[in-house]
Amino acid sequence: MSERRILALLALLIGLLAALLILIGLRLPRANEDFAAWLARFAIDVILGLAAIAGSLLIYSRRYQAGGIINIVIGIVVIILGSGLTPGVLLVFSGILGLVAAGTFEQPRRY
Repeated sequence: MSERRILALLALLIGLLAALLILIGLRLPRANEDFAAWLARFAIDVILGLAAIAGSLLIYSRRYQAGGIINIVIGIVVIILGSGLTPGVLLVFSGILGLVAAGTFEQPRRY
């Protein structure tokens, strides 16, 4: 297994963990919470979690740069919106690993 595939697999696993943390954070509306605000927050978190899964799968399917950029952007959005610091940092790290995987090239062997 090449270095690219190992980095891509690691980025996939970290990205899926971050998406799982985002999706686990979903909750039902509380007693005095506005339903429309809850529904909007719920929809945003679901979309961010599914986009994180898609970005991670892009990294693993050899589209390293596209998946890396998607995961970095989604990670920053997750941090800004307050959906969780840990999933955001994990997504940014996953995106960086995807971009590093895009930059690694196999060196020809010299005998």
